[in-house]
Amino acid sequence: MASSPLVSVVTPTYNAVSTIRRCCESVASQDYIPIEHLVMDGGSTDGTLDVLREHRVRYESSPDSGIYDALSKGVRIATGEFVHILCADDRYTHHSVLSSVIAAMTAHDWDVCHARAAHVTASDRVVNVIGRNLDKRRLLKKMWVAQPTVVVRKAIYEQYGAFSVGFRIAADYEFLLRIWDHARIGFLDEIFVNMAIGGISTRPEYVVRSYRESMAAAVIHGAHPARATIRCWYEIAKHRLFFARRYRQT
Repeated sequence: MASSPLVSVVTPTYNAVSTIRRCCESVASQDYIPIEHLVMDGGSTDGTLDVLREHRVRYESSPDSGIYDALSKGVRIATGEFVHILCADDRYTHHSVLSSVIAAMTAHDWDVCHARAAHVTASDRVVNVIGRNLDKRRLLKKMWVAQPTVVVRKAIYEQYGAFSVGFRIAADYEFLLRIWDHARIGFLDEIFVNMAIGGISTRPEYVVRSYRESMAAAVIHGAHPARATIRCWYEIAKHRLFFARRYRQT
């Protein structure tokens, strides 16, 4: 009987002592075997590294140029056939997430798989669910993919590159646009990750930059500049009018 392919879970951290323990426990609780958990740390000084040593998680700690630089480093050293990025304040919704994803990717020969993620408060109250099945045309309009759920074959990163550090917030969106027409994409209609509110893309002070970077990524990959600009400011206004209140911690 053939062994299951290795999955590399890559986690970027910087002074994440308040959340990294729960993340490590979430990865360790997965029933899929084998998994390697790689933590790319930006030089934490708050006890994060002590938690990683306690959990015997492999890590590298050195200054970096931001989250996407850390992720690109993690992708490069990952030895798994599949790579999943799980941030320090995110966690799997159940013990069989990776088993379900890898089974589907193997059965359908997918290069990329994504699902749904729930934005949750510190008290685990769900405030929003993101992620949907879509084509490139719809992806060019908005980042509808729930990035915390995306699992990618390592070969895709090797062929098309990882994350552009020129994007501080939307590099994940640019990456997906770059590979979308060259990969077999699958979607699973389940919530696989609880995503903590407070990440850079959900902070009020970064909303405008997030949408503007997304607009630039879309234009680079084929969106009409004028339409992308209109869409950008429409999304900013919609967020401020309807969604900002949801993302206040309670």
